[in-house]
Amino acid sequence: MAILHERISKAATEFVGTMFLCLTIALTANTSQIAPIAIGCVLMVLVYAGGHESGAHYNPAVTVAIAISGRGKVCPKTVVVYICAQLAGALVGALLSWPLIGEDTAGYPAVGANVTYGRAFLAELVVTFALCSVVLHTATTKAQANNSYYGLAIGFTVLSGAISVGPISGGAFNPAVGFMPVLYGSDCSVYFAGPLLAGLLAGLFFRYCAVEEYIETPRKTQSDIACFLIETFGTMFLCFTVGTAAGGTSVLTPLSIGSALMVMVYMGGAVSGAHFNPAVTLALLLRTAFGPTHDEFALRRAAFYVPAQILGAALGTFFAWGVMGGNKFVGYPYYPWLPPEKGAGPGILGELLGTFLLAYVVLNVATVKNLAGNSFFGLAIGMVVTSMACAIGPITGGAFNPAVGLIGAFAGGANDLIGRIWIYWIGCPLGAALAAAFFRLQNHEEFQTDHEDLKFQAHAAHEPGKEKFMSHSNCMSRRNRAPQFADVLGKPKSMIEL
Repeated sequence: MAILHERISKAATEFVGTMFLCLTIALTANTSQIAPIAIGCVLMVLVYAGGHESGAHYNPAVTVAIAISGRGKVCPKTVVVYICAQLAGALVGALLSWPLIGEDTAGYPAVGANVTYGRAFLAELVVTFALCSVVLHTATTKAQANNSYYGLAIGFTVLSGAISVGPISGGAFNPAVGFMPVLYGSDCSVYFAGPLLAGLLAGLFFRYCAVEEYIETPRKTQSDIACFLIETFGTMFLCFTVGTAAGGTSVLTPLSIGSALMVMVYMGGAVSGAHFNPAVTLALLLRTAFGPTHDEFALRRAAFYVPAQILGAALGTFFAWGVMGGNKFVGYPYYPWLPPEKGAGPGILGELLGTFLLAYVVLNVATVKNLAGNSFFGLAIGMVVTSMACAIGPITGGAFNPAVGLIGAFAGGANDLIGRIWIYWIGCPLGAALAAAFFRLQNHEEFQTDHEDLKFQAHAAHEPGKEKFMSHSNCMSRRNRAPQFADVLGKPKSMIEL
């Protein structure tokens, strides 16, 4: 009876969570210009509310990804029960919207006009892969156990994708959400094919990236491969979002791009440190060069981080190309040199300032002992890009990242674009270097070898030399790596294992 009651409670949680997710979609998709915010936020709060009970999947693709990864207690019978509960919850949520706003007004995922099946499939595949990867890394690992940002990361992945590719594919990223159109007699096969394949691939990909979850002491080569894969994928998703969101017309584009960076930072921080930016990698190198103490970043890692980031930018551009239906529709940073008499000066200055702030925030929230183990690092880093995209983006194109600055070249942009890309490879590294120098001046105590008199204010109890840093967590040896939240709070708990 206890097992039956537990299974019923978990299925009920999945049902109610998926129901409210789909109810929100139905009530806002056709009636609100900020529907992506409502949808991403309701998913976030539902994940926080139900994670301790069922793991808060609310998505058959997520359930498949977790089952393939081997994380948590997800047996084949549980997979079937969860998916049935999710599909039922989706239909009930959609139906509940009808007496509220009417069947004709209620929204549901629908492929955009003149969008081919292949374009919609690719959009659903890429964003759902990112969503499942975020779930696996933030909610199932010992490396990020007991964190408080998992719901934020999961919800804002959907928010970002709904803005960037929602007008193209319908933005389901979830077979249960994609099941809603059956009530209207519409084809929903793309919402099963793309997301379910993404869940399968994400589960397999996770096994290579989260190698320490499966091997007690992985070889250096295995850790290097994991870091390379994370840097490539994180940069790919960021550039994919820039290419699709900036290629559209939504006023929420800066939020989509900043959110994409935020969720990737939360996803990959415990593996590679989640740089996704050659300028950030430079800032971390300079931090070490200025006087390494507890936080060292090896030059050998930078040697393959930057190529991984460039590869990620190329992949993200090509995926955006496929989703947008042509290279001319891909969005990218572009500095117009206006007014003409000022030449490249304002572009370099703007990118320098934006990247200075980005690197300054990264160094302070992800490498400082007084803030070790904080949960806001990803939010802070991502929202720098959102704010600077609004403030400086209209002037310089708003790359703040040399890899992002390459999107236009990979997409075959304007004829004179190649002559302007160097702005991002000059201004951004200069901004990062200045941020590292200022960080050295600002955080004098960080570069002292004796930390016994420091007061660690961010979290309850930190042993000197054992704090958790997210700038490049996997770059330290396992023996010297920082303890995770569980080392302070007790036994590790990932949300899907509860």
